[in-house]
Amino acid sequence: MNVYIEALFDTEVPNGQGASLVHWFRTARARLFADLVEAEAKGGGEVVSEAQVVPHIDDSPHDFPHVGVEEWGQFEEGLAAFPWAAALLFFSYRGELSELGRARSLHVLRGAAIWRASAGVTVSCPDDAASCAVLVDFLRKALDGSNPTFGRIELDNFDELTNLDAVLRRKKRTSLRESRRFLRGYSWATVCPAELSARLGGAAALESAGPFTGCSRFGRGVCCCRLRTLWPGTPTR
Repeated sequence: MNVYIEALFDTEVPNGQGASLVHWFRTARARLFADLVEAEAKGGGEVVSEAQVVPHIDDSPHDFPHVGVEEWGQFEEGLAAFPWAAALLFFSYRGELSELGRARSLHVLRGAAIWRASAGVTVSCPDDAASCAVLVDFLRKALDGSNPTFGRIELDNFDELTNLDAVLRRKKRTSLRESRRFLRGYSWATVCPAELSARLGGAAALESAGPFTGCSRFGRGVCCCRLRTLWPGTPTR
């Protein structure tokens, strides 16, 4: 996998934390992993799925060795309870084990003050505009109705520390707590929370500032912006 997608949330979730969590995984399954779900349904064992829910940090995980229709309903029930952690994974067993896609969630601050939802996929042609549009479309759909504290799409970067945090030597916990006031990073696609977007002048001001293009407002005033290159070294189309 070469693409990492992430969104961070806090208690300001309009439909509740559990509902937003269900929506993230459901959207990932329908949009990012649709081909994998179909391949597994055809049988043959080339693509298999599994899932896991960890209700509380000290609990044993509830494992789903296979995620069919019935198991998916049970998995969503676990997500709706807003567990400490959850994961949905797709594998291939063609000769050797290969991970094809994953979606995860995890509480990153005590008391569920902030939690992270993420996804990983493989894009064979990262300079293809259509492939990139699918990734941004997933992020918009997954965040529909929410106001995340931060979001991003990265290529070949699965580090929890954002680029801006690394350059400024900000502690991750400090950055997380201040993410409605200060931008946490400049990724290929960056999601600004509504409060920060408004303070910076909205989508038009963000785009005219320099590094961003294709800024758009969605949901509750959240802005999603792309850098002026699709990926490093690749011109925009």
